[in-house]
Amino acid sequence: MRAIKWLFRTIGKTINFVRLLILNLIFLAIVAVVVIGFNTDNSVQVPQGAALTLDLSGVIVEERRPVDPFQEISNEIFGKDPNQFRETALTDIIHAIRFAQSDNRISALVLRLEQLQGTGMNKLFEIGDALDKFKASGKKIYAYGDFYSQSQYFLASYADEVMLNPQGAILLQGLGVYRLYFKSAIEKLDITPHVFKVGTYKSFVEPYTRNDMSATSKEANLHWLNQLWDSYVSSVAAQRQIGQDDVAPNIESYLARLRSVNGDQAAYAKATGLVDELRTQQQANQFLMANIGKSHSGESYLNIGLNSYLAAIPDAFNYHEQGQDKVAAIFASGQIMSGKQPTGVIGGETLSDLLSQARIDPHVKAVVLRLDTPGGSAFASEQVRQEILALKQANKPVVVSMSSTSASGGYWIASAANEIVASPVTLTGSIGIFGMFATLENALAKMGINNDGVGTHVLSGVDVTRPLPDYMKQIIQMGIDNGYQQFISVVAEGRNMNLEQVDKLAQGRVWTGQDAKEKGLVDHLGGLDIALSRAVNLAQLENYEVKVIRPELSAKEQFMADLMTQSAQIVEQSVISSSTVRQFLKALDEQAAPLVQFNDPKGIYALCPACEQVKI
Repeated sequence: MRAIKWLFRTIGKTINFVRLLILNLIFLAIVAVVVIGFNTDNSVQVPQGAALTLDLSGVIVEERRPVDPFQEISNEIFGKDPNQFRETALTDIIHAIRFAQSDNRISALVLRLEQLQGTGMNKLFEIGDALDKFKASGKKIYAYGDFYSQSQYFLASYADEVMLNPQGAILLQGLGVYRLYFKSAIEKLDITPHVFKVGTYKSFVEPYTRNDMSATSKEANLHWLNQLWDSYVSSVAAQRQIGQDDVAPNIESYLARLRSVNGDQAAYAKATGLVDELRTQQQANQFLMANIGKSHSGESYLNIGLNSYLAAIPDAFNYHEQGQDKVAAIFASGQIMSGKQPTGVIGGETLSDLLSQARIDPHVKAVVLRLDTPGGSAFASEQVRQEILALKQANKPVVVSMSSTSASGGYWIASAANEIVASPVTLTGSIGIFGMFATLENALAKMGINNDGVGTHVLSGVDVTRPLPDYMKQIIQMGIDNGYQQFISVVAEGRNMNLEQVDKLAQGRVWTGQDAKEKGLVDHLGGLDIALSRAVNLAQLENYEVKVIRPELSAKEQFMADLMTQSAQIVEQSVISSSTVRQFLKALDEQAAPLVQFNDPKGIYALCPACEQVKI
């Protein structure tokens, strides 16, 4: 028996040793490659007449998170799709396109978007605007794909020539908000949910109290979903110079057209004008070589990738430390939580510290805060709002630039700014408050477990293992009501409205940027450029530079970030599609995560889950 235990223990130790050895060898190999790269002349040369290949992968974000190299290696070894974790900064993409527009070394632009996972619609529109200006310079744009998802095809539609693999397809399925509902499961588990909210349309809590979406939620969600989809369809139709019915036919028309080409999806795309030509990868490569020129090897067209091109041109925000006036640009993305948080989450303390740096810096004369958030902690949102008020008191105007989503807690923050700029397809509003937790007394009783005891006050007995007393429900609901009044009060103060006006626009309802502009919740429609120009105008600046204020990385974090940036250009990752089970678990995790991660001291949240769910 001891021999068997020893054998299995030895095998386990051996396997663990081999696993750690492989991980460390891979990591050391990457370090070696990068060190060699640092000690050689690795300046990037842009070939004369090359095409800029916009080879996007992963998701498009406002600010990239620092890369964990061990996580990268683990994802690859255990078969996770690496592109789920890739991030490309929106400002990098737009900067590369704009610079290439006037760069006489660049002759064309090629879109290779197979690994693009998706993003918010406003980001696609901002990239599309840059592509339009690139074409206006007289340079051609070519797009090729084996398949096109919705987000990939939106960008491809801007190309002068859109090519599709003859065995490929274009998937345009529209937009939707579908969630998992747990009411029956909670009842079967004998868990007692306690829900407190203000706002007719505040639907975050519905999955825990219903088995379906309420009529009011369906009405509100469908309103803005239709607006976003109409914007998508009309833009694609205009770029391709085809009818909107060709982009998004009704199901009867779609089936009839598909039958006419014997169910061939690629032939359908060609017949409806969604693409110009059907070409294999080899044929597309030959076409590009003929129109752009051959690489030195003669096996591909002459080109330079996005990351290499970015390394060869000046930074998007290339400022100097001299005493020139500056506009501070601060990027904040993710759910809002209390305390200090890493990039990808908006921490109340973290973002407040960045705003405070801008306030203290005598050279910063105005601030643009770029927000991309569905909301979160009411406490943290108010903490950030106070810093914006302090900036205004220091005579430094603040302009909020809304990205894909700036709703609920995001709007709480934005309302304090001098001006708000949003894209027509930004999701904002969702002015409402909720609180929720569950008690387990029934589930425990089923297992024969009961809670009993004595205390010096009735409140001392409040616990998740005991029934929630009615007086405690009243206390919590009064706190939620008070939170809602605070929310509409800060909006009324910031937007120069009265409480009744705000309440009519509030109740948790989501608005697009277009609607929000009409209703006075935002001031201007546009992107980051418009926000920067408004900040310059408010501060009455003539000569200025843009200074990006970011959280400072530790020496270790900076080394790792540089390391992975270098290795990303060297190590080719394989692409492994997500399984159905993985997709389900991901959806379940996304809905459960807020209940586990949120850390508002009072348990009061201003969050728009539907806003975060919609990705093109």
